[in-house]
Amino acid sequence: MLEWLPPTLLLIEHGGRSQFVLADTKGLTICRSLRCLNLLHNRGRFGRGYFLVAGFIYPRSRVFSPAPCNRCTPLRDCVVAQVYIFGVSLQQLLMGTKRAVSPADKAKFFAAIAQGKTISDASRVAGVHVNTGSKWLKKLKAAEANAELANAKVAKARRNEGGVQRDEYNAILDAIELPTAVAYENLCDEAKRGMEDFDFFRRYYLGRMPSPWQVEAAYALEKLYRSEEKEFVVVNVPPGAGKSTLFHDLAVWMICRDRKIRIMIGSVSQAMAKLYSRRIRETLERPMPLQPDPSLVDKGLALNAEGCLSVDYGRFRPTDKGALWRADEFVVEQLDGNGLDNKEPTVRAYGIEAEFIGHRADLCLFDDVASPDNTRESVARDKLLERWDNVAEARVDPGGLLAVVGQRLGTGDLYAHCLNKVTYDDIDDGYDGSDITSPEQLEAMEPQKQAKYHHIIYHAYYPELDTGKESRRQNAEPYPNGPLLDPKRLPWKDLSFIRYSKPDVFEVVYQQQDLEADRHLISPTWIHGGLGQDGVMYSGCIDHERGHSEIPPSLAPPVLSIVAIDPSPTQFWALTWILYQPQQNLYHVIDIERVKLTAEELLGYNTTTSEYTGIMEEWQNRSFALGYPISHWIVEINAAQRFLLAHDFVRKWQTMHGVNVIPHTTHRNKLDEKLGVEALLPPLFRTGAFRLPHMRGNWKTLAAVDELTKWNRDKKNQTDIVMSIWMAVLNVPNLSQAKVPPRLWRPSWLLR
Repeated sequence: MLEWLPPTLLLIEHGGRSQFVLADTKGLTICRSLRCLNLLHNRGRFGRGYFLVAGFIYPRSRVFSPAPCNRCTPLRDCVVAQVYIFGVSLQQLLMGTKRAVSPADKAKFFAAIAQGKTISDASRVAGVHVNTGSKWLKKLKAAEANAELANAKVAKARRNEGGVQRDEYNAILDAIELPTAVAYENLCDEAKRGMEDFDFFRRYYLGRMPSPWQVEAAYALEKLYRSEEKEFVVVNVPPGAGKSTLFHDLAVWMICRDRKIRIMIGSVSQAMAKLYSRRIRETLERPMPLQPDPSLVDKGLALNAEGCLSVDYGRFRPTDKGALWRADEFVVEQLDGNGLDNKEPTVRAYGIEAEFIGHRADLCLFDDVASPDNTRESVARDKLLERWDNVAEARVDPGGLLAVVGQRLGTGDLYAHCLNKVTYDDIDDGYDGSDITSPEQLEAMEPQKQAKYHHIIYHAYYPELDTGKESRRQNAEPYPNGPLLDPKRLPWKDLSFIRYSKPDVFEVVYQQQDLEADRHLISPTWIHGGLGQDGVMYSGCIDHERGHSEIPPSLAPPVLSIVAIDPSPTQFWALTWILYQPQQNLYHVIDIERVKLTAEELLGYNTTTSEYTGIMEEWQNRSFALGYPISHWIVEINAAQRFLLAHDFVRKWQTMHGVNVIPHTTHRNKLDEKLGVEALLPPLFRTGAFRLPHMRGNWKTLAAVDELTKWNRDKKNQTDIVMSIWMAVLNVPNLSQAKVPPRLWRPSWLLR
C-alpha cells in the first residue's frame, strides 16, 4: 500500500527513535531534514486537509515533492508507526476525489444540531468531517444574520413611513376626495368660529374637555405671538395637567389660522420632539372626526369630536407625491396651491442637542426640555444652558415667539435660568447728557431693566380658593372657580399625599415656586417639636433627659457605635459619635466636636512612652468605659485620611482596639437626589429618628442645630457637622456590627 501513497506525513521508528518525516512512498525514501522539499501547487489529487510538519500546520492545497539529498534514507529500513492524514480519509487520499455530499446528509446534520448535539456529533451522524459541519453551520448563521439585518432595514424604513398601518391609512386618504385648502371667506360657520374661539376649536374638532387654564394660556401665548417684538415666555405647569396637549392644540390652531406659519417643536430628545410632531401631522391629515377611546369618554376626560379639520378647512397633506410629509418635518398645502418646493417646513422637530442652526421659525415651542439629569449642577446642565443661550434663543425670527413649557424642578433648572435674564430699554444715541445736573436726573436717564421672559404660571392647588371638601372633590369646578387646577387629572387625593409627605417637591414641582430664601435643610420645628407650617405636629429630636457623652436609657441591642470625621486642612474639623439601632432605625448622637486639628492631634504616637494620644484614642477609651466601643471610624479621603492609613502605628492602633477606618469620598454625591444630604437627612429629623442631647448649656448640640437649620447647597462655610452626620448616615447600611470576642472560661480564683 505504501507504494501507492503520494508524499505524506509518517511517524516512523528508525534507529530506536520515533520521528515525524515526510515520505516519498513511490521512491521508498524519506528525508529527516526537510530541507530538500519544494512547495508545489496541488492539482486536485488530494482532498481537503492539513499536514503537520515540524510543529507547523500546512494546508493540503500545497504538497511536498522531495528532491534527494544526503540525508534521505530508504523507507525499507524504517517501520511505519502511523499515517497522519488530516481532514480526508485514506480512500479519498488514494483516489484523489471528494465524496459528494447529498442533501439528505446535510439535513441529517442540521437535524442533529437542532436536537442539541455538538458539531462533532452532528458531523458523525451525517458522515462528514467536523470541519465540513463547522463550515455549514457558519454559512447558515451568516445567512440568518444577513436576513435579519435586511429585515431590520426594511422595518426601519417602514417605521419611518408608518408601517403597514400607515400604508392602509394612506390608501384611505387617497380614496377620500378631500377639498383643497379653503379660504376664510369660503369657510363654514363652525370653521370661522374655531379660528377665533380656541375653546370651541378644541371641543368641536379635537374632542377636548373644557380646561379653563389651557384656554387662558393659549390666548396669552397668541397675544404675545401677535406682538411686533420678538417675545420669550416661560410656561410653568404641574405635571399631568396637560401642558403637552396645550402645545399640540396651539400648534394645530395656529396652522389652521395661518398656513404659512413656521413652527419649531423642541424637546429634551429628538425622539420626543418627533413624537410631538407626528401627533400634529396625524391630527391635520385625519379624514374623519376624532373618536377617542370610549373609556376616556366614560371617565369624562375626552369628547367625541364633531368636526373634521381636513374637511372644514381643506386638506393639509399635499397631493404632490414629492411633497415633504415626514414625521419630523412636513409642509401643509397652501391656499394658492403653490410654493411647496421652496417653502420651509410648516413644522419641524428637533431635540435640544440636535444641530438645528440655520433653521428659523415664527413660533418655537419647547416642551419638557429640563429634566432631573440636566437640572443639578453637572456638565449636562452647563451644556444645556449653553445650547439654550447660543442656539435655541437665536432660532426665533423677529416678531416671533419662543415658548418653553414644563414643571419647575429646582432653583438651578432651565426655567429659573430663563426667568433670571433681563433686558434694557433702548436709549437715545444722539443724546450726550450735557443738561444733567443732579444724580436723580442721571438715574432717571438710565435704561430701564425688565425681565426678558414673560412668565405664565399655574399652580396645582390654590388655597385661597379652597372653601372646604366640596371644592376639592373630583367633580368640583376647576380653576379659576375652584382651588384645583384640574380636579380630574390632578385630584386632591394625590396632591394631598405629596403635599404632606414631600412638602419640598409639592412646593417646587406642583406649586411652581422656589423655596424661600430663608428655608434650609432642617426646619427648627422638626428638631424642637411642635406644630409645623404644614399643619403636622412634630415630636422633635431632642432628648431632654440626657446630655452629651451620656448613653440613652434602655438602649436595646443590637447597637452599632461609629464616628464620622469631616476633616479640613485649614478650617475646622467635625467629629460626630453616633450609636445606631438598626432594628428601630434610630440615631443617637453621643458627642460632637468641632475644632481645628492637625493629623497628630487626631491620633498621635509617643515612641518614648509607647502611648497613643489624640481625640481618636480619647474617644475610643471613653466608648469602652461607657460599654459601647467604637467599631468604625469613617473619615473623608484627604491628607489626614492618607496619614491614618500610611503609618504602622495607626494600623497597630486599629488592631489593638479592633476597629476599622472607613475611607469616604465626597464629591457631587452630596447633592444626589437619592443619596445626597437633602435626600437622607430631612426624613430622619422629620420623623424624630435622629436623637440629639439636650441643649441646656450644651454648645455642641447648639452648634449642630445651628448648622442643620442654616445649611443649603450653596453654603460653603460652617457645614462641617452636617457633612459628618451625612457621612455617617450614608455609610451605615454598608457597616456590620463588630463582633465581641467570646469570653473564655477561667477558674474562679483567677477572677478574684
